[in-house]
Amino acid sequence: MRNRILIAFSLLFCLNSSAFAERDIRGSSDPQLLPRFPQAWIVNFNTAKVPEYRLASGPMKKLEGVIAPESIILSRGFLTRVTYRVPDSHKPEEVFNFYLKKLQALDATILFQCSSRQCGSSNQWANNYFKVSELYGVDRSQSFLSAKLPDQQVALYAVKRGNRRVYVHLDILSLAEAEVDKKPSESAPEVSLEILKQQGFSWWNENESTESLVQFMQNEADFRLMIVGYRQLPDQSLEGLNDEEYSELVHLSSLKAQALADRLVEQGINPQRIRVVGVGPAVAVANLPALEGVWLQRH
Repeated sequence: MRNRILIAFSLLFCLNSSAFAERDIRGSSDPQLLPRFPQAWIVNFNTAKVPEYRLASGPMKKLEGVIAPESIILSRGFLTRVTYRVPDSHKPEEVFNFYLKKLQALDATILFQCSSRQCGSSNQWANNYFKVSELYGVDRSQSFLSAKLPDQQVALYAVKRGNRRVYVHLDILSLAEAEVDKKPSESAPEVSLEILKQQGFSWWNENESTESLVQFMQNEADFRLMIVGYRQLPDQSLEGLNDEEYSELVHLSSLKAQALADRLVEQGINPQRIRVVGVGPAVAVANLPALEGVWLQRH
């Protein structure tokens, strides 16, 4: 009798544990814009007001040693970030198409879409772009899209991990009022050291003093900085550009980045903590009026 009770208790415990594993994490909820895939459950959830959100509008590429989306759109607003785990019986393509149809029904504009190895490295999407380790899966199983509505932007990513677990992730940015149908501003975006610390990326305003950046580097002793210079063509097009012209733009963008690095070294920052990269016109940055500039990135 005692053994039967123990077996029954163990079975009940296992069933309860399985059920608990499929509950949403505390404090989470579905975004209002899109419903969840049937029987999926939330494993990561976060909401925050973000002063600078980078919506990928191109695949992951390695340019001059820097792996990042080939092109991005910068916006600000209120970000809802949610990761679902999907029952293993479903394929990531099925889940991705479920959300794609929902977006199409909303008349969303698809900015970029890719699948499999066309998207680049799943590791980069998971750990560098979304910063959700559960999304690191098999490259050939992944799908990504970015889309926009009049007052929202969406990033969607679905993937299967090596352990056969399927995940789908949504970034939904409700645009700040000034961002809705915005036109490019006339001034370059200012660097935010808090953004640089939390997200590992921020723009550099040439009119800004380097003192705050130097202090930041001194306070964050383990922080290694990559300074990336770019120089675009007026139409942001590479068509008709010969190798010599392209190399010249890369060279000029490197000089731009090196000038900032030299200023930091002059103020006491160890040059071993700084890496300088020039990408020329290779990275198209949407909604940025300046044809040349610098961004800062965690290295």
